[in-house]
Amino acid sequence: MKWFFAIKRLLPIIALLAAVLLAGCAAPDGQSNPFDGGALAGAAGGQETLVAEELGTPTASEQPATALPPEGGTATLPPTTAPTLDSSAALPGGSIAGIIQQGGTSEVALIDAANSSVHALTTDGLEKNNPVWSADGGRIAFAANLNGDWDVYVVNADGSGLLRLTDSPSKDWWPSWSPDGQWITFESFRDGNYEIYRVSSAGGSLSRLTDHSAGDTHPVWSPDGSRVAFVSNRDGSADIYLMDANGGSLQRLTDAPSPDASPSWSHDGQWLAFTSWRDGNAEIYRMRSDGSEQTRLTVSAAREDYPLWSPDDSRLVFLSGEGGQEDIVLIDSAGGEPRNLTNSPGHDGESSWSPDGQFLAFQTNRSGTDQIYIVNLDGEIVLVLPPHGQAAVEPVWRP
Repeated sequence: MKWFFAIKRLLPIIALLAAVLLAGCAAPDGQSNPFDGGALAGAAGGQETLVAEELGTPTASEQPATALPPEGGTATLPPTTAPTLDSSAALPGGSIAGIIQQGGTSEVALIDAANSSVHALTTDGLEKNNPVWSADGGRIAFAANLNGDWDVYVVNADGSGLLRLTDSPSKDWWPSWSPDGQWITFESFRDGNYEIYRVSSAGGSLSRLTDHSAGDTHPVWSPDGSRVAFVSNRDGSADIYLMDANGGSLQRLTDAPSPDASPSWSHDGQWLAFTSWRDGNAEIYRMRSDGSEQTRLTVSAAREDYPLWSPDDSRLVFLSGEGGQEDIVLIDSAGGEPRNLTNSPGHDGESSWSPDGQFLAFQTNRSGTDQIYIVNLDGEIVLVLPPHGQAAVEPVWRP
């Protein structure tokens, strides 16, 4: 599977909107990796990364996201020995969806954390990205690339019922489930710029939720299913907005001269964590769901991005470039001292909480092969998946 991006969102590269969003900032080259270790760790160009990439214009070779080098690519660091597992630590249960890469193909697969077995849910070999579970754990939505045409698909957790939900010659990707499982929002370039659409998870019933000449991207549903948060540059800089599930009652939540992005809902629906460059560097913030009480949680010279709430909302994990590497960092959701959970010279990213909040699955290239590691909250590695040399990325724990 080919992709260019180290933490989750390689979207558009020829930045039609870069001049609006970041005056004077040049868009990165189409083959660059805007979220690679250098960009993340060095923080320079972080604003261009989000704005130009996420809200600009796609090219045929671009794909949304995963966080590590392409299969068969050269790791940033030479391969190391196999990780030392903590045999005394408790082991997780449940299953994890991910993208398995082998022999030049990629498939959506289900990995059993208890016995490390791998069950491929797709078999067509198309490039795939962004697997996301329905709230009931019964289905997985994902994006797949057929000859440069990315579309949104859904499949049952047992591999049955594969269904193509979109069929546009432009890019449709980044699916997000409504909590009741009836709808999937996604980003689409079918109208000449990125807009947010909604489609029935059973197929048909497609509707456009945003309609603006600017870019609208990264839709995420509120836990009660009544609202969708998203990122838009419609008022000049990238900001976080809120709309009803049908696209109405638009509300701008952030209004900073520098980009705000990566909105993440708390499970109780009261808070949104997000990334902001408003203090000169990408840092983690949180705010009430009405936009009030915007509070900075991290202070670092390195870029920090992609906050993710724990199941009980007491903690956040995020990606940090501190120290010239990419690591998963834990912090209390009210703020406090961050704690590095992975602390590896490789690229760690794309994490997912276990349903009980006791473990984190994340992808890493620290051994020279893209794999999924599982750590407990003490940072101890308790499991490496899959166990038989297959490359695996984008872990998502089953609810």
